Amino acid sequence: MKENTDRLLTDFLYHRVEPFTMAELLKFLSEPNDPESRENLSSYMLYNQLAYVNPSADGKKESWITRAGLFANSQSFIVPTRQEIASGILVPGSRFVPYVNPVLLPHELHFVFNSRTLSRTLVNMSTSILFPFYCFFGEEYTGQYLAQDNEKNEEIFLTNEYDDPDECFVSAINMKEVYWTTAFKPGDMICAQIRDWHNGVIELSIVPAIKIDKTLQEEWMLLMDESLIAVFELFGPGASMDEQLAFAFYLNQSLLSETNSVSLHSFLEWSKKIGIQPYGVESRLWYKNTEIPAQGTWNLAIVVAPTTLAEEAFMQLGLPVSDAVMNAYLMDALFQREASEGPVLKRLVPVHDKKTIFYFPVIERSVASTLSILREKYNWFADHEHGTIRNRFIDLHTGLTVFIFQLQKTGITPNQIPDQGAVVLGQLLAHTISVLELLASQEAPNSSEIETLWMSVEGMEDSFFEMKTAIQGNLPSLLKNRFSVIKEREEPNE
Repeated sequence: MKENTDRLLTDFLYHRVEPFTMAELLKFLSEPNDPESRENLSSYMLYNQLAYVNPSADGKKESWITRAGLFANSQSFIVPTRQEIASGILVPGSRFVPYVNPVLLPHELHFVFNSRTLSRTLVNMSTSILFPFYCFFGEEYTGQYLAQDNEKNEEIFLTNEYDDPDECFVSAINMKEVYWTTAFKPGDMICAQIRDWHNGVIELSIVPAIKIDKTLQEEWMLLMDESLIAVFELFGPGASMDEQLAFAFYLNQSLLSETNSVSLHSFLEWSKKIGIQPYGVESRLWYKNTEIPAQGTWNLAIVVAPTTLAEEAFMQLGLPVSDAVMNAYLMDALFQREASEGPVLKRLVPVHDKKTIFYFPVIERSVASTLSILREKYNWFADHEHGTIRNRFIDLHTGLTVFIFQLQKTGITPNQIPDQGAVVLGQLLAHTISVLELLASQEAPNSSEIETLWMSVEGMEDSFFEMKTAIQGNLPSLLKNRFSVIKEREEPNE
């Protein structure tokens, strides 16, 4: 795909709610309808979980449906706590995951009741009570979501750099009039229907306890149990709990049409099979009290459908570099005032094998031409704040890449490394890539966000050092076990 199709594709996927064919989408993007284009586009959408294959009832015609289309007009159900009812509020948290646009933060959602937009109210709450509302984002990210929720929290969470505060504020939905006019009481539920997926508009209505069918609710939970287990088998831990849940609804779309469903928080409390489990430095839905296995192979490539020759070359070499990451490296070379392209090329391609000789010239040419363009407008003084933090993330990215390649050369597989070490390394690398792509984008972070990135990189560097030290300490025994297995395989049967 051409680079200038990115904006069009994003616009299409975030607004289209009707099913579409690959031919329709390629025509919209002004791309050729050939096997290569279809393969690249489908791989990109499936990898990023932006759209799903939507087979027809007879199975003869293949179409697609966007995530926006899957959840358009869908209903979810919320059970307010007694404290929320008494205070006349509702905390959004992660209660609307995965129904809403994942780009939107909880405080960016809009709620409507009886055709009237509900206001927000800033409430001071104990974090021990507040954090569980955010469980589907992962406990590890809850602080970041709340820090962005309001200005007061920004200061609170910056002050408590390494420990969660005892209390903080949350921008809650003002539900006083709703609860009062409907005589809402414990046992009643709130129905939340998606009216505008892209902009996060949700219409609320009340479901009295007398209209709730407990038997049908249990049937719904059994189906959700089955669908999530299918997700684990087909999709593994995925990139987030949001993706896992979205895929579960895609696999069994009848879950979205059932009017006697339950809140996902209530489902988790009910389920004997599924719970939130640690996964490296993150959390995922998984079989209760069961460790989530690491992937079986080391796969660092991050580009699924390359848009340039350079991305194709990095992908073929198995390097975790996209065009945006490469641009971040080149900006770093300018920031360090390097006179030649040699040093940055060594950082971009820190390891060499037989394939390197074929793909390195492509990367070399791309680096030379892009560096020439960037150099024309580069201002060292204007870039100083971003350049300093970018350099730290690039050092971390390079260090992670080299170490993972070293592990790959030993022949040890990710699932052989104890304490989910390979998972942690992969997650640190993924977070590093996200930051580098952000720093290379047009919407670079402001000073406040830079301060948050400094805290982030320091924590990530510490995690990398600790995990690297632990893995290196285990390497002798891991290698010994590996050679023992190889020896057993080679010994002939008597």
